[in-house]
Amino acid sequence: MNPIDQKLFDSYCDPILQKAESFDESALRNLFESMKVEESLHNDLLDALAGLHYQWSLDAFAAGLHLGLSLHSDVRRGRPQQVQ
Repeated sequence: MNPIDQKLFDSYCDPILQKAESFDESALRNLFESMKVEESLHNDLLDALAGLHYQWSLDAFAAGLHLGLSLHSDVRRGRPQQVQ
């Protein structure tokens, strides 16, 4: 990821993800128990899934950022443009 995207992610997206608390660890633990996954693997699986959740959120943020910038090719405009 380029440094600008990383800075934007760290400043805007990451705090929102932390507040949202959308990673439901207890639901995953219940799923592991219902699937009869060995308890020794629970923490390893949770770490792996949390990493994927974070990466997917990062990918979605980056895609949205690039889409937004591509829709407004000159993001430095000081005011809305007049339609002719």
